[in-house]
Amino acid sequence: MISQLKIIIRLFLAFFLCLFLPASCIDKLDFVGDTQDGQLVIYGLLTDIIERQVVNVSRTSAFGLGPTGVQNAEVSLLTSSGERYSYILRGIGEYVLEGFGASEDESYAIEVTVDQKVYRSRFEKMPKMLAEDVLSFEFKNEPFRTESPESVFTVYSETTLPSSQDPIYLRWMLEETYIWPLTYLPGTGFPPPPPPPCFISDVIEPNRLNLFDGSSTNTRKGNFVLGKRQVDNSFLYPFFVSVKQLSINREAYEYWGKIRIVVNNRGSLFDTPPAPVFGNISNVEDREETVLGYFEVAKTKVTRIYTTRADVPFYLVDPCQYFPNKPDDSYASECKSCEARAQGRRWTNDAPVWWKFD
Repeated sequence: MISQLKIIIRLFLAFFLCLFLPASCIDKLDFVGDTQDGQLVIYGLLTDIIERQVVNVSRTSAFGLGPTGVQNAEVSLLTSSGERYSYILRGIGEYVLEGFGASEDESYAIEVTVDQKVYRSRFEKMPKMLAEDVLSFEFKNEPFRTESPESVFTVYSETTLPSSQDPIYLRWMLEETYIWPLTYLPGTGFPPPPPPPCFISDVIEPNRLNLFDGSSTNTRKGNFVLGKRQVDNSFLYPFFVSVKQLSINREAYEYWGKIRIVVNNRGSLFDTPPAPVFGNISNVEDREETVLGYFEVAKTKVTRIYTTRADVPFYLVDPCQYFPNKPDDSYASECKSCEARAQGRRWTNDAPVWWKFD
């Protein structure tokens, strides 16, 4: 009975860790195993795209509670040439370096200081090769979250590897962005201007780890399912999927492979849980301290595909359709507020610079 309770607690811990880490630039991690209260979790991804680079710092909590973001850390990016760049706290345990991109000529590490203890990753160098992704999508009825058929949207990639014989290791991350027009309520008298639309973004299947080892195949082309999503009224209007291909080194590939084993080892509550997955970050003074997480440096390419309502073969209901005789207070909150519609996802009123479609 006690062992079953411990396993249940571990599963709850994994679930809350998945919810905690933000979806903007990184995968939501899922650590399962003999984690203890107060263990440090550090994850950082550095790409060569001039963008918002993020490091997350948190501590595990006991009894399956969600991790606590560390607010008093000092986070720095180190280069092999001796430069240091400071991250700024922007959220709960989220540290950001704005407008920075990695260079092929440098190696990078992160340094995190918490409670006068210094944690540092190994120096990582960015790979030089990328593959070519040709995206496609499909709508169909199939089992997804349940055993019964559901309306499902699936994203595929036909990926062509470079002609070089050097090894290449790939990971893909998917993010959706869709537009959501708020209901225009003219009211009485002089009508107000129409409200700006919402652009809402979120990660697609955050627990799916899309990995590919190009060194283990003789073919230069592969076909992959990158992600699935249940179809809902988000597809009423243009719906974009941004696929971020990450070219990573062998050590990062092996790390994510172990994480995938952990995530998929959910056969039953009586399975033996795997040990925690250790990454490339450690306490400088105390190598025996358990530190979870990883810092990876990835060459990156973003490919996008979009759908419109004409592509969707399922009937979709617009909950925010305006009717002149319908009282204003009878419209749902998602029809009048971007924040209400987003429900914790990222949103903005400004269209992304790439928001273009036929």
